[in-house]
Amino acid sequence: MKMIELNDGRANAIIAPSLGGSVLAYNVLVDGEYRAIFRESTHPQNVLDSCNFPLVPFSNRIRDGKFNWQGTPVQLPLNCLPEKHTSHGHGWQVEWDIVEINENSVLLQYSHIADDWPFPYRVMQKISLESGELTIKLSVKNTGSKIMPVGLGLHPYFTRTSSSRLTTCVDKMWAVDSECMPTKIVEPPQELTTGTGININLNKLDNAMVGFKQHAQIEWPEWGIQANMTTSDNCTFLVVYSPENENFFCVEPVTHCTDAINLFNDGREDTGLHQLAQGEEFTMWMKVAPTLIS
Repeated sequence: MKMIELNDGRANAIIAPSLGGSVLAYNVLVDGEYRAIFRESTHPQNVLDSCNFPLVPFSNRIRDGKFNWQGTPVQLPLNCLPEKHTSHGHGWQVEWDIVEINENSVLLQYSHIADDWPFPYRVMQKISLESGELTIKLSVKNTGSKIMPVGLGLHPYFTRTSSSRLTTCVDKMWAVDSECMPTKIVEPPQELTTGTGININLNKLDNAMVGFKQHAQIEWPEWGIQANMTTSDNCTFLVVYSPENENFFCVEPVTHCTDAINLFNDGREDTGLHQLAQGEEFTMWMKVAPTLIS
């Protein structure tokens, strides 16, 4: 497996184009020592062992892999067995082509030919380091003649320590059933949006936050550092995944809610689903900027 290392003198990152265009490491130099902002995964068995992968042309789950679009029924293959729903689109399960590479950035591309997903598209992913900050930009273009439902997102796995904390600003949260499918809008954990944030180890979550204000703060008090995540304005949802007894937690900026296409078809106007016409592009980005805790 070909791996690309980026280095800007203050941070390094390892990219695996053939493994879903994923990131395998993102480390920042702090007081002469590298800290793993993303969990390290230099010997992954599959893309779910990575520390970030792109979500395109949709994020999270589509119920039973089924939806109707403009009168056409669509049945997608179940791509994350034994789950009964289709997850995260295509980008994380295909090989990406290298378009351009230099010491601190790489540009990747994936082109999709219409199949069970009956919409061809091309997506570009640029991963770059500057002054220790990691920026990932996704841009998808509809290369077909039909309007395509689309959403974008990223799936970073942050290193989890005993004191890891998350603070962000959101309005509401989707409650989920036992299959992580959305059921109703509820209040988020109160501490999540206060100055102290939530202790990740005390909160088991797998929920899409609604009304995300494009900023989240992750802290590692025992390291004396924090990372400020900022995103493009169209990332109005944030998935927080903090399973028990793991060495990671995920803070995923996304442009739509779980099962957005079916909820959109049911008449909801708050799904974040974007309709992409022929030749149009849709773009999102995420920046992670580590700093010392003040």
